[in-house]
Amino acid sequence: MSRLRWLQIPCLCLGLCFGPATLFAAMSAPAQAQTKITAGLVAHGPPQWPQYIADEFGWHKEAGIEMDYITVGGGGAQQLAGGSLNVAHSGYPDFARAAMQGADEKIILSDITASPYGVFVKPGIKQIADLKGKIVSIGGPNDITLIYIKPFLASAGLKTTDVDFVYAKAAGDRFSALLAGAVDASILNPPTYSKATAKGLTNLGDTATFAPNIPFTVWGANMTWAAKNRDLMTAFARTYRRAVKWLYDPANKAKAIDILVRHAKQDPQDSAEAYDFLVTKLKLFSLDGDVPDATYDKMADGLADIGIAKKPYPPKSAIFDGSFVQAAAK
Repeated sequence: MSRLRWLQIPCLCLGLCFGPATLFAAMSAPAQAQTKITAGLVAHGPPQWPQYIADEFGWHKEAGIEMDYITVGGGGAQQLAGGSLNVAHSGYPDFARAAMQGADEKIILSDITASPYGVFVKPGIKQIADLKGKIVSIGGPNDITLIYIKPFLASAGLKTTDVDFVYAKAAGDRFSALLAGAVDASILNPPTYSKATAKGLTNLGDTATFAPNIPFTVWGANMTWAAKNRDLMTAFARTYRRAVKWLYDPANKAKAIDILVRHAKQDPQDSAEAYDFLVTKLKLFSLDGDVPDATYDKMADGLADIGIAKKPYPPKSAIFDGSFVQAAAK
């Protein structure tokens, strides 16, 4: 209920029961202040489902948060370091690399806990070994998709040098390139995963089988801004937890799909399949957003695998500030 309507209903009662001074104080009380969080996204889609839910039900607003989503492709970590974004969402290596290079940013919440990707190919390619000498589209030269595809290729005795990589940060662009015949294979996640399936393209396998329990996406924050807005960041983490709990309730499936369709402008069928895959089958959204030590070990191994980190690994605190998700749990 808006503040104006609140005043219209109880104001007569306040005047009669408490007198003019109390009435004046009630009318003068400011509304809940909203602080804008400028959030960079690679692209709108299922990974931001918890934020769309919190927007839909007014939970962000209740917490004093106004989300301003900006599509930045692969530029989130760079813009975060420069201060033009407050938070950004992408694969964890983007923010880990920046933090290890001294940028003023860290991961503050880990949301999708494992790979949602499949590797889809042109007709005629039947097995992973057939990718030798082929053009494969992944997210970037030091991207989370490289961490996932290396063991996928290795399962058939292939090295990354046995294929020709081309890069496109958004899965939608990789899917388009595959459909157009510009590449032989693309690594895809929902909703492009289901789109590729609907087109009859062959999925050579889901990468989570070959790279288990390595987190996918995270939220990073500009740490100077986050330190000045600690309560707001804790509230952001708290609304995330609330939204994921709601998302996992099967009774909310139809509403959850509708929210994704409207907020991310997704196809209804694709959204339903994304729910079945990400929520029902794999349960990929972290309940608390934290990074346990065992998970960090997996993350660090992944960073080493693509040349970003070396043993001995830096402490978890070098790339992850868990204080916000931990405060949200209290």
